[in-house]
Amino acid sequence: MTRVRLAALVVGALVVCAPAAASDPVPITTLRLDGVSFSPELALDGDARATGLMRRKRAPKDGMLFVFPGPTTGGFWMKNTLVPLRIVFFNSHGARVRALTMKPCRRDPCPIYDPGRRYRFALELGATDRRRATRLGPQGRLSRLMRSAS
Repeated sequence: MTRVRLAALVVGALVVCAPAAASDPVPITTLRLDGVSFSPELALDGDARATGLMRRKRAPKDGMLFVFPGPTTGGFWMKNTLVPLRIVFFNSHGARVRALTMKPCRRDPCPIYDPGRRYRFALELGATDRRRATRLGPQGRLSRLMRSAS
């Protein structure tokens, strides 16, 4: 392995595994969505997953990937989220299990967007994003993300 590749792997692992302080930028990683490289923001812990994209005026270009420490079935809501989103749920192997469109909600009661299936990752994208989002990977990076989730 070349030094450049090794350095890139080390830096990538640090970005994925390093905890972010309140003033630090949201961690980002590089993955593949349907075989095409993309760099979503990461929500690796309970606080980041609870906050998600709330109060943002626009969705990040490559969305936000919610990573869960174990398989889950919980739903998402859009309380205090300002932009419409599309959410794609993936299993631990990176295969899509469900996709839903979600609308902003500023007042209770807000609907819960429940995939009705078990998943390990949830990718929120802007509602106008036209990527098919059927396969997330590569598997090695997904495995590292699952180990770093809390």
